[in-house]
Amino acid sequence: MKPEMYKGMPAVFKRRDGNFEIKLLVTGGMLSPEQIKRVGEVAGRYGAEVHLTVRQEVSILGVPEDKLEEALAELEDVGLRPGSAGMTFRNVISCLGDTYCFKAAAETTALAKEIGERFTGEKTPGPLKVGIGGCPFPCTRPQFNDIGVMGRVRPELDLVKCTGCGKCVEVCKVGAATLVDEKAVIDYDRCIMCGRCVVNCPVGARYSAEDGYMFFVGGRGSWPPHEGWILQDFVSREDIMPLIERILVVYKEQAKPGMRLREFINTIGFEEFKKQVLTS
Repeated sequence: MKPEMYKGMPAVFKRRDGNFEIKLLVTGGMLSPEQIKRVGEVAGRYGAEVHLTVRQEVSILGVPEDKLEEALAELEDVGLRPGSAGMTFRNVISCLGDTYCFKAAAETTALAKEIGERFTGEKTPGPLKVGIGGCPFPCTRPQFNDIGVMGRVRPELDLVKCTGCGKCVEVCKVGAATLVDEKAVIDYDRCIMCGRCVVNCPVGARYSAEDGYMFFVGGRGSWPPHEGWILQDFVSREDIMPLIERILVVYKEQAKPGMRLREFINTIGFEEFKKQVLTS
């Protein structure tokens, strides 16, 4: 049984208690203080509770149908609109990235905003979810999204500056950093390019030779969960938007209605999908 929608809005729908939920679109989990305040005011006047969804959106629960127009108008005043739902490009989730996080290898929130402004709400064959993580230890689990973007740093070492303090060995989670003759050594076969050695080197002997992102497709977080395929292991910031564009072209032109990206990739095979996306 599908929930009753208000005036055809998939993100404004009746709940079991007989009242409505307003699910607000939030990109990258970022809201202004004014928006946070307005959510509380609207919920206090017309609703019962506020729920933070697993995809970083905000839901106001318990709104009577006869109060929906007023509530929606007040939310619109501060740029808050009903969220993404149905067969569309959904809201983009992200961690805080290197703007705020000491461990992040890449910027995330501005990227999430750019992707969201360009694609969120676009009609797709099935629900299409995007997750962005700022490092290879991503709290947002981008590899379990239809499209996942994960920050990476290719480290280099200045042996003249290196003091052999061992800090990089201490912070490396995969054993890629060692000391040989009191100098740091990087094992690139083990290195996952998380950038921890770069940000923790006290003398700047480690530095970022190249910044970029690993790009996943076809992940899925629901049961059974599936980790996505690695479409490209190192993508520059400027190549991400064109890459998403090409994925959507291939997906929208060939997938059947209701088919998630993973299901579509399985029908033609990952290598064929990769070939079509990267050579189109």
